[in-house]
Amino acid sequence: MSSSTDKRGARFAAAALLAALGSAPLQASEIRVIGQTWPVAEPDVIEWMKAKMAESLTPEVMASLREEQTAAFRAYLEHPPAVEGVTRTSTPELRWFDPSIVLEHDVLDHEGRVLWPAGTRYNPLDYRRLSRELLFVDAGDEDQVEWLETRLAGHGNALVILVGGSPRAMMERFQRYVAFDQKGQLVARLGIRQVPAIVSQERNLLRIEEVRP
Repeated sequence: MSSSTDKRGARFAAAALLAALGSAPLQASEIRVIGQTWPVAEPDVIEWMKAKMAESLTPEVMASLREEQTAAFRAYLEHPPAVEGVTRTSTPELRWFDPSIVLEHDVLDHEGRVLWPAGTRYNPLDYRRLSRELLFVDAGDEDQVEWLETRLAGHGNALVILVGGSPRAMMERFQRYVAFDQKGQLVARLGIRQVPAIVSQERNLLRIEEVRP
């Protein structure tokens, strides 16, 4: 296989792994006009509406809106909503997750040639390894935070993913990037119901271990 084909395979593997974990980009759907359409409002009415909006959005109002948005963002960063349905580990569990996907459509190269036909079962871990552990924890539980500190001492390149607690507090405490599982998309995809949880690669599978802190 040529180096260009290897590169295409690596890029596709990265995209497929994101898709397998539920993070694939949304695809735009066809936009159609349904029902009767109406002409645009008279220009003078539109100008009047613009003028009224300009009158209401004074510099003071705009400054207040910016302050409110900044405060809301800081509050979210300090303590986003905890992921529902995930609890502290009571019964340790070990299992494996197959991230393989079945292609619904042909995958083509830039010249329109078929690289992988529809129906192909594709495991991205055959082409791209998970380079580090994923550590899922609830930072609102101090026992889990202490467990995390011990774990990071021996696995410094791990990616920390919170399901609860403050990402900002954890970033300040550990002086490293800390992610948050927005709306629990990753734990839902991986079937994680207890934390702390350790996700690593074993052969062409993801090894998922839910442990006591």
